[in-house]
Amino acid sequence: MATAGAPQLQKRVQGYGLHLRFRSEQQLRQDYGPILRSRGCVSTKDFQQLLAELQHEVARRQRLAQESAARKALIASSYHPARPEVYNSLQDAALAPEFLSVAEYSASPGADLQSLLQRLQTVSGAAA
Repeated sequence: MATAGAPQLQKRVQGYGLHLRFRSEQQLRQDYGPILRSRGCVSTKDFQQLLAELQHEVARRQRLAQESAARKALIASSYHPARPEVYNSLQDAALAPEFLSVAEYSASPGADLQSLLQRLQTVSGAAA
């Protein structure tokens, strides 16, 4: 069950035509009890089914990051580009010096938006 300290879940509840935020059973009853009853969630069984659905969704969402990291690791360990020469051939020498300057600046700790935009205008003006 979700606790008050846990991240909240925002979910559309199909059977009741609601989009709600879920943190705990108590919060669900307090915030959505009257509207759920007015939309057909009247019995204890109805509420328990809804609660189980929400708890299942919370658990699924909590697993997403871990499952995503596992997929990423699997892909990284088994992926081999069909044509590595395409990815390895791009050298800095093939890029315009103005572009390289902008790329280096954007990665620098002191980069700010206004200066970056000015540099980009210089690059796009040089290309025109």
